[in-house]
Amino acid sequence: MYSASHRLNHDFQLKHFMANSCHTADAAYALLYAQMIDMESKIAHGKGQAKRREITRLKYEAILADDASDQIAKLEAEAELLELESSQYIFDMNIEGAHKELEAIKSLMAELEPQRKYAHLPILEANEACQREELAGEMKRRAENYLLSQGSIPADHLETMRNHPDFTEVILPHIVKITQTLRNSNGDMAKAFASVQKPLLLGTK
Repeated sequence: MYSASHRLNHDFQLKHFMANSCHTADAAYALLYAQMIDMESKIAHGKGQAKRREITRLKYEAILADDASDQIAKLEAEAELLELESSQYIFDMNIEGAHKELEAIKSLMAELEPQRKYAHLPILEANEACQREELAGEMKRRAENYLLSQGSIPADHLETMRNHPDFTEVILPHIVKITQTLRNSNGDMAKAFASVQKPLLLGTK
């Protein structure tokens, strides 16, 4: 069972099921960049929440310290402070988890940086520039998965592949290659999968 207590994604998921699901270093970098800015926003929001929690604590402590406060106000203050205290651990761990996740994301981005083809471009332009190669890689991967799992490519997915400008030069030859590989494997799926296994953008450890 997958659990990501106090985090959105653990290091393992970020590396192997997100970044390494991409087909180009630039696309993996873009995916992690989106995770990075989202996590930075969450951390900044957490800082604001921390101040609001402190305001709440001071507000209700002042009520308890004020002899003029009536019993209902004091009971309400006690309840608010108990609730604040009970949620403090989760709040602190969520902030710590967010910082650790941000560190992991930045580390993976640094690892990808030397592999990027469009690192010289601003992030928006780089994201756009890598789309053709990334989607060609995705189409090839889908072809592999369909051919290895059910022996044919569904018509709607084949139509999508044919819409790619590199279908004839890149995707179709790959489909032919996989088909031949399966034919020559004589049912040995380990051999078939080994022949199409893509190189990882990031290490396996």
